[in-house]
Parts: sequence; C-alpha cells; structure tokens
Amino acid sequence: MPRILFDTEQLKTGIDSPSQVQARMTGICSDRELLKKRSAKYVNLFSSIDQKSLTEVAGWQTLMDEVTAEFGTAALNNLPLGIVAKCFLGDPYEVHILDLSGEMIIEHYKIFEPMPGEFEKARTLALHDAYCFIEVYPDKLILVKDDGSTTKV
Repeated sequence: MPRILFDTEQLKTGIDSPSQVQARMTGICSDRELLKKRSAKYVNLFSSIDQKSLTEVAGWQTLMDEVTAEFGTAALNNLPLGIVAKCFLGDPYEVHILDLSGEMIIEHYKIFEPMPGEFEKARTLALHDAYCFIEVYPDKLILVKDDGSTTKV
C-alpha cells in the first residue's frame, strides 16, 4: 500500500518563487516584483500621512516595518528612495515627501518650491487624482492607485 513520504503542506510553504530566489541571490528585484499590487494596509498608511501625525501611525519605525513587509526579501537598494504624494494641509502646500533614506522624515513643499533631485520628477504625477502616491526609485517611478494597482514610468 502506498504511503505519504512528504508533508505536502510543508512543501507548499517552504518553496520560494524563482524571482524570490533571484532577489535573495543577486540582491536585485525584477520590475515584475516591484509592480505587484500593493496591500490595502500599505496604501492606507501612506495615503493618510496628512490626516494623521507620525505618533498616530505609531511612528517612523511602523512606516519602515510596513515598507519592509510590503517588499519582503528585496535588498535595501531595491526599496524606494521615498514617497511623493499630494499634500492635504491646504494652501500654500502642494506635495509632500516621505524620505525612506532617513535624511528627512516628512517634508511639505509649497507651490513652485523646488524638491530634491529624484523627487521633483514625481511632483506632477503626485498631484494627479488618479494616483494615491508615487514611489520614487533611482531609475524609475512606480505610480500607486487607491486600489493598490501599480504602473511603472
């Protein structure tokens, strides 16, 4: 009589996808991995920065933990430099940056006030109502909609 040699449940959870193995070995995440739909928790956390203070979202460490959880095994160089989003504080503020590199936590920018390097190119997109926020990478922008769907620019 045949018998089961392996616990199939353990096998299902113990196998990484090829892209996860590649990311772990090379430290490089494919665009396919970066374009996965963002979780509702992740989108809600970054879309409510103006409505809540950092103490209400349990601080900087919670934000970084959520980014790490969202991107899983991605190496540090595959994480966004920061997030650019429309600012809801009112006139004269237009957009804000959540800098994930640690140089500044949140910086609000007035209309026509220049933003640092890579972030300026995300400004116009962040103001568009179609997008919740923009993830800024050194070589690309990932546009995130309210439903978590993503687009690369």
